[in-house]
Amino acid sequence: MGRACLMTTSRWDRCALVNPEQIGLSTACFYPHTLTEDALDLAAELGFSLVEVFLQTESEYRPDFAAMLARRARANGVRIHSLHLYATLFDLWSPYARMREETRARFLQLLEAAACVGARALTWHGLRLGIDDPALVGSFLESAAWAAEVAHAAGLTLCVENVSWCYLRRPEHVAVLKGLGVPLGFTFDSFQAAESGVAPEALIAAMDGALTTVHLADFAPAGPRHLSPGKGILNWPGVFAALRRVAYAGPLLIEIAGLDAPETLLEARRFIEAGLRSRSR
Repeated sequence: MGRACLMTTSRWDRCALVNPEQIGLSTACFYPHTLTEDALDLAAELGFSLVEVFLQTESEYRPDFAAMLARRARANGVRIHSLHLYATLFDLWSPYARMREETRARFLQLLEAAACVGARALTWHGLRLGIDDPALVGSFLESAAWAAEVAHAAGLTLCVENVSWCYLRRPEHVAVLKGLGVPLGFTFDSFQAAESGVAPEALIAAMDGALTTVHLADFAPAGPRHLSPGKGILNWPGVFAALRRVAYAGPLLIEIAGLDAPETLLEARRFIEAGLRSRSR
């Protein structure tokens, strides 16, 4: 159906493309008590067939680990939409030449791993220190352009995620990244938007045309981080409406922390499904 939505009486209805079948989860939900590969088994047992795999350690970027992940995913009937990069392993902009060379070599290895598991996208935090230092920002932007181009050549979309403690926090940062003129995508994170003090709707609108992945978690000012959707203060009808306005039809990945019981993930899925139905009737 794409962006050519049919006109109806409501702009929200016109772009009501958010698909409940795209509700999945991040393996980060099971961190740190479950190994990354075992998280695929748990996801399948809970009825989730779409995941983002968060690669937590350097060994998880090796070809043999990728091959094992691919086997586990196939055995469980799980599709790996994206791989989430561990931030400290990918300082592609480092001023120290050897670190820059090694992290870029690791990124190229990551592309091979992504191809092995059938991923379509990569989620990257990007610059996390010196986020307002013009020199570091410049080096980061150069590295983002390089990484986006080589990922695109490998059939992948590199997505920079909005994170409260990293470079991409506000709509103007999205505009700068779009201005690079390279095939760069975005991962929108609802919790991180709220923690940054930015309206989620504004970030979603800024990412229009390049939004590839969505992370869903709730926020409470004095509460634990990455709450289950519906357990905090986020305006969820506003989030879902904003996704409809940009005709987003991609993965909606639950990414919560401190998982107390598997039922929490099922409750989160039901909450999201209900939110999607409330504006699609």
